[in-house]
Amino acid sequence: MEEYKCKRGYVYMLRFRKKDSKELIKRMAKTNGCSVSEIRREMQYAIDEARNSDDPNKQAEFQRLFGNKIPSPEEFICVVSKNLKF
Repeated sequence: MEEYKCKRGYVYMLRFRKKDSKELIKRMAKTNGCSVSEIRREMQYAIDEARNSDDPNKQAEFQRLFGNKIPSPEEFICVVSKNLKF
């Protein structure tokens, strides 16, 4: 995981690599008492729901992030983490 900090200290961004996202999914499975495949299946379902949304704003955002590609759960985490700022 890479962390970027603004010198003034008020903008932070995290960026997960694929290796980090695999570890995150393992931790989610352990925390929730289920298998990695179950977490991946639920995440893929949510990704598919977002991609096939009737909301044009959600469709546009998904298209902006992923184009016509359907991301894996690991890819989803990596791409979305690049766009998070807090």
